[in-house]
Amino acid sequence: MNKKTFNIIGWILLLGMGASWIGFGYSNWYLLVTPMAYLSFSINDGSIKKLGKIKQMSLLQVILILVAFIVSVCIVFGLIQLANYLINDMFHLTGGIKTLCVIIAVVFSLYPVKFTFGSVVFKVMNATR
Repeated sequence: MNKKTFNIIGWILLLGMGASWIGFGYSNWYLLVTPMAYLSFSINDGSIKKLGKIKQMSLLQVILILVAFIVSVCIVFGLIQLANYLINDMFHLTGGIKTLCVIIAVVFSLYPVKFTFGSVVFKVMNATR
């Protein structure tokens, strides 16, 4: 399969997940679909080949990446719980406005962690050169 096919697969997964989320609400299956889409995009842009550097990493670097990942997941979970509390308990939103606010809250919760975790991985990967 060529790289463009993986790009198309990634977009199909993301758009299907988004349409399904808007149409039927959140489901735990999205926790499986999102990494699959990320993997498809990684294959497309060639960054999946960089995983071979893991063999060259020291144990301390691998532990640093794992700890950064766990902290990132905790931060995202906390931000999403905070947004859930604000949307449901403080503002009492319902209907389409609630759905739109939830989507915006999830996106805003993911971006700070994406940049911080990405910078940790980037620095560790560059240190293995």
